[in-house]
Amino acid sequence: MMRLFILALGFMLIGVWLNIVFNNYFQLGGLKINWMLIFMLVLTFRHPSLLLPFVGVLAGLICDALSHGIMGLYGISFFVTLLLARQVIKSFYANTFFSVGIAVLGMSFFEGWISLSILGQFEESLNQFSLIMTSTLPLAVLQGLVTPIILQSVIWGEKLYLRDAA
Repeated sequence: MMRLFILALGFMLIGVWLNIVFNNYFQLGGLKINWMLIFMLVLTFRHPSLLLPFVGVLAGLICDALSHGIMGLYGISFFVTLLLARQVIKSFYANTFFSVGIAVLGMSFFEGWISLSILGQFEESLNQFSLIMTSTLPLAVLQGLVTPIILQSVIWGEKLYLRDAA
């Protein structure tokens, strides 16, 4: 459990670095990939531990601090999304690149919908449907396409760090 926590923190820090540095230089259509969400989802799909949604709260709070938005918005949406991801794993899931990409696409869309729903509570003039169609859905598709690369790096990190210490 402790090794999984340290692995998750390590990938979360890599996600922070990618969000801060890489997203400033690489954007497709003005969309910034949420690397921390992808790492947390892939780890949750690989290890359905109850620890990871709580690490996701920390990742969400870091995203909130970086976005200069409402504090707790990403924290809540990451937590709910990772809890739902744990339930999705129990119903159906195959550990292949295609299935992980599709699952991340769906969970990213769900997280965006939750974030916009919470934000809509604070701003009544927010056109949620328009934002979902112009930013959330394309971003979810983009994150689903990037997921196999992240999955490969998570598998590499697991082999390196989570192997048995014999």
